[in-house]
Amino acid sequence: MSADAKRKYGSTMVLIILGIFALYGGAGWLLVLVPAAVVIWYATSGADFKRSRN
Repeated sequence: MSADAKRKYGSTMVLIILGIFALYGGAGWLLVLVPAAVVIWYATSGADFKRSRN
C-alpha cells in the first residue's frame, strides 16, 4: 500500500469518526467538528487540487 493511499484511508477514518461524534454530540459540537472536518479534507485533497492546476 502506498503512502498516499494510507494517508487517504486514515483521513477517511477520521472524517467518519467526526461524523459519528456530530450525530451523538448535537448542535453544540458542530461548531468544532465542521471546521475540523474541512481542515482534514483540505489537507488530504489540497495536494490533488494543486497537481490538477498544472
